[in-house]
Amino acid sequence: METRKKIIIGGLGALTPVIMNLLVVDFQVLLLKITFWATLGYVIRIIILFYLGGLVAFLHKDENTPFKIFELGIVAPALITALLNAANIETPKLPAEAGGNPSGSIISTPLAYGQTTPKEEPKTFSLPEETRTQQIWRGLTGSSPKNVWYVIVGSHLKLEDAERQVQQIAQEKKGFRAEVYAPYGENPYHAVVIGANLTHKQAQQLQQRAIAAGFPKDTYLWTFPK
Repeated sequence: METRKKIIIGGLGALTPVIMNLLVVDFQVLLLKITFWATLGYVIRIIILFYLGGLVAFLHKDENTPFKIFELGIVAPALITALLNAANIETPKLPAEAGGNPSGSIISTPLAYGQTTPKEEPKTFSLPEETRTQQIWRGLTGSSPKNVWYVIVGSHLKLEDAERQVQQIAQEKKGFRAEVYAPYGENPYHAVVIGANLTHKQAQQLQQRAIAAGFPKDTYLWTFPK
């Protein structure tokens, strides 16, 4: 069999795990935020895996059966894809750490204060901004952003109540900066957030410091639901 043909068959074999992984894992990562640079990174990944599949086929000079060459092309890309997926496994979420407001969790009652501060528009829960390099890396490795966690110390149906809690935190001067976040998705509660766009470890540490400083014991972590 011609060397060129063997390389093409091996490369096509390499694309098999890529396609399967795209349907199961990678498509979800790319959908986080589809950008030109993330797509470029993914294309580079496909080219590299195709090359590896062709290289493996080329090195088996004595093999001329098309089906076996195709199988040989699958091996290296499948192994690399499995390793990338294993490296990108996220820390399991605790039941109260994902989604909206947990049942009975820190829904504060209206508070009253003698002085007010200028109102700011509520912030919105959003994925962190990525540099071009980070976008390419996401497409290339299938990794998703890790700094997607928030620390929430209060949840209120009324915006005014959330703003009052922010004022109270500012007046107590415990070294924490609180901000109001608008309801996310179908969750009707305005959140009072003291930490945004953190890694899971950073969020846990801030949560522990906040509780030790006198914040509600059911201060919880939140991240974007799957």
